[in-house]
Amino acid sequence: MTGIAQALADASQLRAEFLGPRGYAIAYGSHAAGTATHDADLDLLFVGPPLADSARARLADAVIALHTTHRLRLDTEVAYEVKLHATVTEVNAAVTLGGFILDAAGRLNIAPVVVEPWFLNSPAFKLRLILNAMTTQHIFLGGRIGLYQRHCAQAERAITLVALCLLDSPAPFTIADLIDALLASSHGATGKDFLGYVHSPALHSTVHRGLARLSSARVVTSLDGRRFKQHPARRQALLARL
Repeated sequence: MTGIAQALADASQLRAEFLGPRGYAIAYGSHAAGTATHDADLDLLFVGPPLADSARARLADAVIALHTTHRLRLDTEVAYEVKLHATVTEVNAAVTLGGFILDAAGRLNIAPVVVEPWFLNSPAFKLRLILNAMTTQHIFLGGRIGLYQRHCAQAERAITLVALCLLDSPAPFTIADLIDALLASSHGATGKDFLGYVHSPALHSTVHRGLARLSSARVVTSLDGRRFKQHPARRQALLARL
């Protein structure tokens, strides 16, 4: 086993060491999507019970050592102690849109990304990173499969709900319209400056599954199999319950 495959195997071993049977881990980002350069950093998320500060520091050191061993670049724009580990409570908050602001009228507000440590390492932005990791192409690295699957289903519904909020119209829409809403803000921000999404088959699949779940909840109605209609009042009621 060589290259990134060995790095993933080492990351899976870290999951077993730090979380045991109580959590799970995923690898996301460019290596998971198959678009990485040979030395791109390996994006990892370990989900499980709370870790003591000392354990989080040891996990960060272990992941940094993994990058050194496999000659991968480090990405410290968001601190490793912040982005590597999430509690189940934090993931639950992420998949119920806790990283965004819901105003009194039931509208979802997405704060612009500020490329400064105070913003990138904030609790709210961490929840946005978690939601993005769960809804982009990723690799399951073992652990509690049932918990992982539940979080994925909730995340797919959540990000599709975000897209509906961004459209915010009773007019018919298509899957492509939802994708476009996630890719760029009304002010033209894209990629990491917005929600972190790019065009990909994985994103289409995620939104399709999320739309099916919202259809079951009667937030969305299919018109002809290609075009859909959302019901803003039902959407806002669902947001309120979240």
